[in-house]
Amino acid sequence: MQPLAGVYELEAGTTKVFVIKGSKNILVDTGLAPMPDEMLSFMEKTGLIFQNEVQRREMREGAYPKIMQFLKKKDIGVNVIVCTHYHLDHTGNVKRLKEVLNAPVAMHSNDIPFVEGTQQAPVPAYIPEELRPYLKIEHCMVEIPLHDGDILGDGVKVIHTPGHTKGSICLLVDNRILIAGDALIGKNEVNPAAGPSELNPPSKKVCADYDEAVRSLHKLLQHNFSAIYPTHGKSIAAGGREKLEKMLKEI
Repeated sequence: MQPLAGVYELEAGTTKVFVIKGSKNILVDTGLAPMPDEMLSFMEKTGLIFQNEVQRREMREGAYPKIMQFLKKKDIGVNVIVCTHYHLDHTGNVKRLKEVLNAPVAMHSNDIPFVEGTQQAPVPAYIPEELRPYLKIEHCMVEIPLHDGDILGDGVKVIHTPGHTKGSICLLVDNRILIAGDALIGKNEVNPAAGPSELNPPSKKVCADYDEAVRSLHKLLQHNFSAIYPTHGKSIAAGGREKLEKMLKEI
């Protein structure tokens, strides 16, 4: 099956990354770095449900091997790596992939300091002290600061959706697909509490400003799209904008 609007969806552990193929090939997010068993056990205690041993193995290995295998199989060269925000499940392999793929990194200017290491990334209070070293971002330079309305490649538009983080973004592809990052959560079997419905706002406990995150979702209604591809949970192939509008009326 051909990818919709040139967008490939790749599941890696508990997250997804995306590849937009066009005149400029874009890797969207980089997944988690390898997670030790102590971290996996903690994730289970906080409500994550690993579906099978393959998923658990991918968490131990991190997303890097699966991303590289996919790019090699499809013979896709990456021109730019876009991170939708600075959280580790989106930037866990950014330094390594940047070096191996020889590709510049792009993200919203508000989140760049956390990836470059000029500011310390905050860690949620519920994470035990002994596990925090596993959540450190491996710092690297970000060459391309992004802003609301920027255009990348073939009709890929940056939409700034602050709230989850100050620099959270979505990508609108060909006015058809909304790559939502963590601005929206799909039906989520791995983390049922965060994604009980077909479409959900981001979890309050992982938002810098939940109220702002919800306001940003209203902003998305200014755009036309049919499909919604979240990082966490199942994607929506059609009727996405209408389903978002309905969700916002109910929260």
